[in-house]
Amino acid sequence: MTLTTEKIVLNEERNVTLVAMRQSVEGEFRFQERPAVIVMPGGGYSFCSDREAEVVAYPYLAAGYHAFVLRYSVAEHRTWPNPLNDYEQAYELIQEHAKEWHVIPDKIAVIGFSAGGHLAASAATMSKYRPNAAILIYAALGQEISSACQPGVDMPAPTNYVDGKTPACFLAAARDDMVVPISNTVNFLNELDKYGVTYECHIYPFGNHGFSTGSSSVNGPLCSRIPNWVNDSIAFLGDLFGSLTSDGMSKPLTMGKQNGNTEERLSTWCTIGYLRQFTGEVPELIPYLDAFDAFSSQLFGDAGATVVDQFCLQDLMGSRGASAEDIQALNEKLNKIANPMK
Repeated sequence: MTLTTEKIVLNEERNVTLVAMRQSVEGEFRFQERPAVIVMPGGGYSFCSDREAEVVAYPYLAAGYHAFVLRYSVAEHRTWPNPLNDYEQAYELIQEHAKEWHVIPDKIAVIGFSAGGHLAASAATMSKYRPNAAILIYAALGQEISSACQPGVDMPAPTNYVDGKTPACFLAAARDDMVVPISNTVNFLNELDKYGVTYECHIYPFGNHGFSTGSSSVNGPLCSRIPNWVNDSIAFLGDLFGSLTSDGMSKPLTMGKQNGNTEERLSTWCTIGYLRQFTGEVPELIPYLDAFDAFSSQLFGDAGATVVDQFCLQDLMGSRGASAEDIQALNEKLNKIANPMK
């Protein structure tokens, strides 16, 4: 592997830099482009921690990713939205050079820690350039801790901005975190669930704050499983993006959404509970819903509707013997309706 490392100055006045760690393609590699991660260190918006910068990039490089380390506006330059503007400038630069740098433009994830996690989550929830996935490690996500990062500034809390466009998220934190309360992670998960966003979360029983990759070289005693989050997050991205093989990217194993409830138009990927409100517009739904309710009530009694409402229509249609043609026909009727929840 040939690794080219370049430090790019994005804003000299604010000392904003992007360290681009790009790997070779072609030649011995039988592919022409790679996915990428953008790493955002923590530091309370006072500084960018070196313990959460290049050292984090190396495992993702080993997994085949290009890595970019963004040192965004901090200290006297941290006033919001300077950091978010820095991310957007970095993202624009990567997209502009995607062909030259051999980056797959729709397979870019952000990785953020603490205040950098706030920035990564802000990118995922409110930026004009949403990443394709977000890895949020002991991230500042709630209003109280977001405001504490910049006292006297109207700081946005990413939890308040989760929507149907939020990409799939991987989260990790320690239960005993005394800097960023674990409620930041839990409440963010609840919002992701509300919008059907795919996520994975690991809450470790102890480890406090700032455990980085969990390496003993940068930490004291930790929960023995904390280092697992690195490989788990790489596997999560592999499920979502596909894994890099000798011939290029494999097919993804999952989608960024658990269902179609927040897509632009209705579809058979919406949940049954969500589609119940549209039977007047698509009466063809009724016989399927009646059949599912009858079957579910036999198994679960009065709780049957609650159980069946969680399933995607397409999954249950297939399990109850509907043909691919029937599913497609109903999907086409649903697609004619704009989704009010998008």
